[in-house]
This record gives sequence, C-alpha cells and structure tokens, in this order.
Amino acid sequence: MLKSPNFIYFHRFLSLFCLLALLLPFAACTKKGESRSIEPTEAFGMLRNRFAILLDVREKEELTDGMAEGAVWMPMSMIRKAGNEWSEFVQNKLTKDKTIIIYCAVGGRAGEVAEILNEKGFKTGNMGGFKDWVAAKLPTQPSVAQ
Repeated sequence: MLKSPNFIYFHRFLSLFCLLALLLPFAACTKKGESRSIEPTEAFGMLRNRFAILLDVREKEELTDGMAEGAVWMPMSMIRKAGNEWSEFVQNKLTKDKTIIIYCAVGGRAGEVAEILNEKGFKTGNMGGFKDWVAAKLPTQPSVAQ
C-alpha cells in the first residue's frame, strides 16, 4: 500500500517538531542574565571572529606577565567604585551585540563583573584566570596599564 505524499510530509513534520520539542530545553546554556563558563580556546576563537570582547579585570600590579592578546583592561577596584571612568568604559569599549568574556587571576572577580554587566543587559562569559590562557599557549601582549 502506497502512502500519499501529504501523509509522508506530515509525518516528517511531526517527527521534526517532536525532536525540536525534546531538544529545546537544552538549547540555552544559561538562563537570561547568567554568565557561562568559557574555555580559553573558545574565547580566543570568539575574539578572533569578532563575536566577543575580552575584558581583563586584574589590578595593575597583577599585569607583570602581560595580558591576553586583544584584551581590554579595567581593574576591579575601578569597577567597584562605579564612577565615571567605569561608566565611560562601558559606554565606549563594550557593546551589547558581542559577548563580554571576562578574566582575572583565578576567576572569582570575573564572576562578579559578569553579574554587574548582566544587570546592565550584556551577554557575558567567565574565562577564569589569565593562568588558564597562558596554559592553553594562547598569545599574550604587554600590559596596557600606565
């Protein structure tokens, strides 16, 4: 017995719909406003493809070994003050159409900054620490701190 083309198309549509319904809960890695963990190699690829901005939040004295290549710098102490310098930095250096990937020495401060930026409507990722970038043998640059 041959089945009509309409039956076949409907069956395919129904199968695809069921598959999407099962996978949809897994499509989002995080809830809206949450930061996700990003490996250094993924961060490097996102930065190279201009999908992300890499933000170093370490203090000036922590930058002796340099920074991740392509990173912008704003120390956590300035962020915590929430003054004009931080506001101007957010307005001029960050954009909401890219993921802001944050790192510090270990990852704790990066998580704090991710929360602050999430509250302002930014998509964020926590890359952890600069040591992770170096361990992945990714390029570095001299410190941009004055």
